[in-house]
Parts: sequence; C-alpha cells; structure tokens
Amino acid sequence: MEMNIIETISRFPDQATCISYLEHLRWQEAPTCPYCGGKRSSKRTATHRHQCHECNRSYSVLVGTIFEDTKLPLPKWFLAISLILNAKKGLSARQLARDLGINR
Repeated sequence: MEMNIIETISRFPDQATCISYLEHLRWQEAPTCPYCGGKRSSKRTATHRHQCHECNRSYSVLVGTIFEDTKLPLPKWFLAISLILNAKKGLSARQLARDLGINR
C-alpha cells in the first residue's frame, strides 16, 4: 500500500492508531505472545501492552520489530518511512532528521 505524506499524517495521527495498525498487520485478530507463543492474554489499554496468561510476561506488538526500543513516537517513524519511500532520488539521514524535526 503506497501513501503520500499527507495521507500518512492523516491516517496515523497518534501512537494508539499506529499500534492498532501494527497489531492488525502482525496478529490479525488474536495476539500471540512473542516469548512463549501463547494465544491467551489480556490487553492493557492504557499502556498498549498485553499480559500473557501462559508465561505471565508482558509484551507489546513492538517486541521483536525494528520499533522495539525506539525513543521516537511511531507517527514519526511512519512519516519517515513514507518520506523514504516517496523520495525519487533517495534521502540522506541528515535530510530525514531535518524533515522530521529531530535534533541530535
């Protein structure tokens, strides 16, 4: 699915929307524990995490993905991916940081 930058911003305005989208992509309807493979869990809506009833560990849809230990919010990551995919001649890391307003 290809989207332009405006579509990306409007479709993924906040962290919760991004997490819901990733949950649908990764698990469809039933979350699966990345640690034990268990299918029985409870969702903690406030923290966007799940509690596995089989191994008793807490996990989110981000475990085991490129987003797992990120400090940036997911909407910025989704926008960065959109910028990279829509750049005709590529995009430098410095330009991407400027476009996203990331100062290091």
